[in-house]
Amino acid sequence: MLAVLLSALTLITSAGTLPAPAAEPEVPVINLAWDFDLHGGALLAAVSKGKDFKDSGYYLEPVVEKQQYSLFKGDKKIALINTIVTKGSSETAVLMGQKRIDCCVNSSTGMMCAKDQGTDVQILCPIHVDGICLVFPAKSKVYGWEAVEKAIKSSKAPFRIGFHSPTSAPRVLIQAALTRAGIKVSLDPNDKNAEVVLVNLNGSKNLMTSLSNNLVDAWVGPSHHPELAENNGFGKIALKLRDFPPKGQWYDFPCCVFAANRYVIKKQPEVMKGMVTLLSYSAAWCQKNRAAAAPILAETIGIPEQVVKNAELVFTTKPTKKWLEGEALYVEMLNQLGIFEGEMKGKSFKDVKEELFNFQFISE
Repeated sequence: MLAVLLSALTLITSAGTLPAPAAEPEVPVINLAWDFDLHGGALLAAVSKGKDFKDSGYYLEPVVEKQQYSLFKGDKKIALINTIVTKGSSETAVLMGQKRIDCCVNSSTGMMCAKDQGTDVQILCPIHVDGICLVFPAKSKVYGWEAVEKAIKSSKAPFRIGFHSPTSAPRVLIQAALTRAGIKVSLDPNDKNAEVVLVNLNGSKNLMTSLSNNLVDAWVGPSHHPELAENNGFGKIALKLRDFPPKGQWYDFPCCVFAANRYVIKKQPEVMKGMVTLLSYSAAWCQKNRAAAAPILAETIGIPEQVVKNAELVFTTKPTKKWLEGEALYVEMLNQLGIFEGEMKGKSFKDVKEELFNFQFISE
């Protein structure tokens, strides 16, 4: 109960007070969790481009910039969207369980963990693939898996690798990749047998200074943070996703998704269809028009344009066969790592696929 109360307090203090809708709103009010990073680029582009994306059939119009938007279908307003910044998928999962958040742009692993904890959530579509890197100190000459492995093995104390959220894709990925490479990984800083200790940095905003503050020896995180660290001299990318062990495994790999509580899907299918359709249109536009998207995303996020250009993530909402294989691997890894403790524990991808995914709005 205390954790729930603290999470609710965190929402209030981190997101600020949400702008109050009209006393008797004419349309449903939807609370959507997001963050200002490149992994949410499809959503960020959609709010920035606004009516320019009307050809999709839907568009967003700001009520309060970066906080509240009206969703239109053609010329008809169909929803008021409150946007809420959370620290990561772990916090989002708790708030979705409390029904304080209706839908989100977050990691698929976070949504799996929400499902495991009893939240009736469904993934409606991916919003990108790839875009995860391991970052070393700025003056490091380490690059590639062999060099990373050597740095870990030669460390006198357990090598500390930071992550931004316990249920995030980067955290799950790094632990699984290292474990598969025969590296002994622990979350316990006092574990003398560990070769790598994973450190929770409590939010993506803390990644940047964690190396200079000697909190960690390296960190794993989602784009744009690794590219920004290089650009600003705070770190150096030592491993890109495709270089993680075993080599050849990590391409077109899932990370962030658009997901919603099932009650919202059932009660507001037109709104969910609108959001999925708009995200699909926006993701396709971002991918096809990288040069045009870069300054828009850079300005919205508040980062240099070159950082966006340097990122290698792929914007897409298509749940391809390869993407589903990656999601199946996540389910397997989350079980192997002992992260699942509830409804998802011990279950195969086949067991959870129908309940976890809902692609009805993609196929329409």
